[in-house]
Amino acid sequence: MDRDRNGEPASARAQFHRRAGEYAVSRPHASGESLTILSQLASERRYKRAVDIATGPGFTAFAVAPFCERVLATDVARGMLEQVWRLRSERGLDNVGVSHAAAEALPFRDGSFDLATCRTAPHHFRNVPLFVSETARVLASSGTFLLVDTNAPEDRKIAAWQHEMECVRDPSHVRNLSESEWKQALTDAGFDVESSVEARVELNLNDWANRSGTGAADFRHLREAWGNASPAVVEAFRIAPQDDGNFSFSWPCMVARALKTNR
Repeated sequence: MDRDRNGEPASARAQFHRRAGEYAVSRPHASGESLTILSQLASERRYKRAVDIATGPGFTAFAVAPFCERVLATDVARGMLEQVWRLRSERGLDNVGVSHAAAEALPFRDGSFDLATCRTAPHHFRNVPLFVSETARVLASSGTFLLVDTNAPEDRKIAAWQHEMECVRDPSHVRNLSESEWKQALTDAGFDVESSVEARVELNLNDWANRSGTGAADFRHLREAWGNASPAVVEAFRIAPQDDGNFSFSWPCMVARALKTNR
C-alpha cells in the first residue's frame, strides 16, 4: 500500500480529500448522540490548548472550542482542512486553527496539549497503538483524552459482518475495535479509562454509501447484504427496511474519557 512520509495510508488520505465536501454536510458527523456526550464531558472544565486528531470537517473541534483557549484541528487530508477553515470562519470560531498531520505521527512536542479529542476516525488508522501512544505523548501530565469511535460487537460473527460491509463501502476502512480492545489499548498506552458509555450512530444505507462514493456494484452488494442479514445482525445493528427501499440502521459507538497517568 502506498504511504506518505508519516506512514499514513495513501488510500485514506486520498479518499477523505476527495469526499471532504460530502462529509462537511453529513448530519451524523455534524451532530448526533456521541458528539453531545463528548461536548458534555469537555464542558466540565476549561482547557488552554486542545488538539482534535483526524478532525474531518472539524465538528468535534468546533464542539469543544467554547471550553478551550485554543483548539488545533489536525487531519491527513488537506481537503478536510479546507472545510474546517471554511466552517470555522462561518461560525466565527477564531480560536480554532488547522494543522496537516497524520494521527500516528503528530508533529508536536511532548506535553503540548491538555485536551486531545478524536471522533469517528480511528477505524481508518493502520496502527491504533501508535495513534494512542502519540496522543499520550503530546498530552501534558494528567491531560484528558476524549475518544469516540464506532466499535465492533464482542460477538466475532457479527463483528465480521460489520467489517465486511465497512470494507465494501469504503476500502480505506481498516478495522473497528471492540470496547474491550479499546480499553486495553488505552491502558497499554498509560491512560486511566475514567468512563466509557455506548452511544449509537444513526444511519441510512443510501446516505452512508453515497457519502463515501461507493460504486454501483458494491452498493448492490450492500443492499443485498442488508436485506438478507441474519436475525442476530438485524438486532445488533437495528436494521429496518424503509418504504422507499432504503434501510435504516445504527452502529454502536464508544465514548470514552481517559486520563493520562504518570506511570
